[in-house]
Amino acid sequence: MIVYYFKIVNFTKKILLIMKRFFRFLISKVFIYNILGAFVFAIIALFAVMTFIRVFTKHGEAITVPNLIGLQVYEVDEICEKYGLNYVISDSVYHDYFDKGAIVEQFPKPEHKVKEGRKIYLITNCFNEEMVEMPQFIGYSIRQVQSVAETYGLQIGKLSYVPDIAVNVIIRQYYKGDDIAAGTRVPKGASIDLLVGLGISDRKTMVPNLYGLNLREASDRLLEDYLNVGAVRYDNTVKTRTDSAIAKVYKQSPVRSTINLVNLGYNIDIWLTKDETLIVIPEEEDDEVLTIE
Repeated sequence: MIVYYFKIVNFTKKILLIMKRFFRFLISKVFIYNILGAFVFAIIALFAVMTFIRVFTKHGEAITVPNLIGLQVYEVDEICEKYGLNYVISDSVYHDYFDKGAIVEQFPKPEHKVKEGRKIYLITNCFNEEMVEMPQFIGYSIRQVQSVAETYGLQIGKLSYVPDIAVNVIIRQYYKGDDIAAGTRVPKGASIDLLVGLGISDRKTMVPNLYGLNLREASDRLLEDYLNVGAVRYDNTVKTRTDSAIAKVYKQSPVRSTINLVNLGYNIDIWLTKDETLIVIPEEEDDEVLTIE
């Protein structure tokens, strides 16, 4: 027992001695200098890494995507080179109101902020009409038809409404004023007019705000609310087809209103310009409720 006791005492003394030496090391100048040196080195290394990342990724630097809609590919090439961007032609469609070979869509959209070297994906207008088979729209709802038309590369044209037990269901389909049967070959991008069931009640809808939209965007927005583009007028800033493709709505009739409703299929007249200083969104009407017939 005495032997074990002395062994325990000696072991305890050794532990205390080690702890004492370790404590002295912790408060020694060598340890403090090492800790300070490591801290300073870590700060310098972190600063160097952050600086490298900022320079490499050009942190805080962004390029505003230019509007390429309506331009030819050779013009896009010059602009993208100027802005330090790349572009890819991802698809082609056919549109009557764009010049052949012109850009009809782009992603990212104009005015978006991107990094230098970003790829801009473009859709061009076909040089030759691509033909597709006319799908069957009759019997389907407007929203179903929109999805199918997009798949076939077709445009929804004028909507006409008649009293019918089927509400918002297609009754007839037309191309250039004539009935068109499913399976008939039509140019991709063709505009298909539709006759739609109104139901047993005279349904109405609110006029949306079209200010700042180009003609295609305005047409799509009106279609969402079962309305049509009426008269389209351009001011003197619009001189070419390219101008007309990028011109934006600065006036509409009737204007957007939360109280004045119009019949489904109503024509909304729009005025377009390239001068964006003219695009001033008016305040909503707040007078007594009026119903436009």
